[in-house]
Amino acid sequence: MIFPISNIHQSLKTLGLNRSDTVMIHGDAGVAAQYKWNASEDQVGEFLNIIVNYFDMGTVIVPTFSYSATKGEVFLPYETPSDVGLFSEKFRLLPGVKRSHHAIFSIGCIGIKSEFFLKSSTTDCFGPMTFFDKFYKNNGKILTLGCSFDRVTFTHFVEQSANVSYRYFKEFDAITHFDKKIKKEKVKYFVRDLGQDNETNLKLVEETAINEKKMIKSKFGRYTARLISSFDFYNIAIKLLHENPYALIKRGLK
Repeated sequence: MIFPISNIHQSLKTLGLNRSDTVMIHGDAGVAAQYKWNASEDQVGEFLNIIVNYFDMGTVIVPTFSYSATKGEVFLPYETPSDVGLFSEKFRLLPGVKRSHHAIFSIGCIGIKSEFFLKSSTTDCFGPMTFFDKFYKNNGKILTLGCSFDRVTFTHFVEQSANVSYRYFKEFDAITHFDKKIKKEKVKYFVRDLGQDNETNLKLVEETAINEKKMIKSKFGRYTARLISSFDFYNIAIKLLHENPYALIKRGLK
């Protein structure tokens, strides 16, 4: 089924999103293909433009992670492609979108609070004054569009806060090149212990959030969308970790 593009804003309203919200979106580019576009249009780019226009009094954030420092590569915020899919890369290239200078977990941002989020620590990934810390303290909303809930990177902020046993701190040398300047620094990353079975699985978080009416899960055309606030995600995940230290990974479901 092909839907009119007017349905996009209606779907956002159905989820309970306000035009002034701060929202971080994890999305699949395939969601855009279900709408009626002119043959010449960039479907994913136009879809993202419509979403950005909806939040005309808010802020839209999309992961544009490059993992450059972990690969020993120079990070160029204005040029290095996103390493997390077409949805992310198309957002990065939208007019008006600015990208943070984090050499592992950069984000693309547009809207009222962009500068606040862009000016975050680049020497840690999920600790104090990082983007994820600021996003949490501002109770931003997390939206998944057509992709697995396991894609929510905010999970690692919770894991670092809880100091889970299946991750550990590792430092990477980061080189960032921007505005004819080169910045070298160490970046602390709470990485997975590859010797353990610790693949992310947020089934318990999703089930608990739905049961406690903290998550809205609805159709976005043919696809599934989920919406939860960072406060609710954090509180539910921390509680689950207190009950089961492996509640956020597959090991905890065995």
